[in-house]
Amino acid sequence: MSKVVSELVFSFEQPNLPLSLNKSNSMHWASRRRHIEPWRTLIRLAYTKATLHEELLIGPVEIGFTFTFARNGRRDPHNYFATVKPLIDELVELALVPDDTAEWVSTAEPKLRIADDNLCLVSIRLRDE
Repeated sequence: MSKVVSELVFSFEQPNLPLSLNKSNSMHWASRRRHIEPWRTLIRLAYTKATLHEELLIGPVEIGFTFTFARNGRRDPHNYFATVKPLIDELVELALVPDDTAEWVSTAEPKLRIADDNLCLVSIRLRDE
């Protein structure tokens, strides 16, 4: 039996470094796709596994991402929307919400953390409207 939740938190191992806007803008579209495709596959698998026995309430959501780096350095969190956008697109394809317009999806600037576990943390919360 499914349990309805208002927040879903899950993680998956990052297949490579999150793609920054700076790097994305200088890449050929095919290279960009090769870089991002494993991210889309892994979020699909992690979301599917996380929702086997739970389902989110229907409604607008706020999606948060935390990317992990092995070493400390100067990074602009908002620069990683080049990775966030394809991940949200994948969640829309999984029918989390009808589309990724502001009516259905909001997201904060990605969080960055330093750790050895190489995990991308995902939080999906039902938005209070």
